[in-house]
Amino acid sequence: MGKSFRSSREALEYSHKSVKGGGKARHQAPEAESTTLVALSEVFMSEAAVAKLLARDGQQIERYRQAYEHDEEMVRVVLRPRFDGGYNVEDGRHRVIAAKQAGVGFIEAKIID
Repeated sequence: MGKSFRSSREALEYSHKSVKGGGKARHQAPEAESTTLVALSEVFMSEAAVAKLLARDGQQIERYRQAYEHDEEMVRVVLRPRFDGGYNVEDGRHRVIAAKQAGVGFIEAKIID
């Protein structure tokens, strides 16, 4: 399965610590990233997209569903607000489908503009 939320955050923090300046590398605290809990009922995916992903990657989605049911840490998804309300999935379609199948009400997400 993919990296856990914690290990992906640590990798991201490590990659942002070193900033070049004046010929020497300075260490700088990473920018605080906002993770939000979003109701899955507000996340839009077309039925055709869901059907396509289930047909192609059903085993992976099933592993994610089991992980959600066992309260394992999962990498957050990336969502973009829709003009008419709700969110489109930019990254994490498999995780969104699995979370919906597992009956999870909310999912951790990074909201981008």
